[in-house]
Amino acid sequence: MKTAKTILAFTTVLLAASCASTRPSPVTPGAAKMYLQPGQTHQVDVIEKFGTPNIVTRRDGGEMWVYDKVSSNDASSMFGLGGLGGAGSGAGFGGGGLFGTAGSRTRSETTVMLIIYFDPQDLVLDYKITQTKF
Repeated sequence: MKTAKTILAFTTVLLAASCASTRPSPVTPGAAKMYLQPGQTHQVDVIEKFGTPNIVTRRDGGEMWVYDKVSSNDASSMFGLGGLGGAGSGAGFGGGGLFGTAGSRTRSETTVMLIIYFDPQDLVLDYKITQTKF
């Protein structure tokens, strides 16, 4: 009976261990479209929403900021099946056992590059964004 409890506990732990970890980035095409308004959005607003840029260069009296973000999603799952048979009374046969597991793992990477052009007054002039998922 102790073995049955151990197997059941192990199976429960495997099922509970199914996990997904995601490190999302605030730099997304939807966020860029929602928050970046040419002629209205200031640099300070961009920093509040997206954080500090990876690259800053001067261009035509203004600045160009580049955000290059990579986020990954790593999901794994395990499925366990356990069961123990019992003994029949007076029939002379004993119990057996069954235990099996199956698992899967999925990993994906998303790369987003956001380039924002600012005018000399530190307002968004234009932006370009690309997203690649593999």
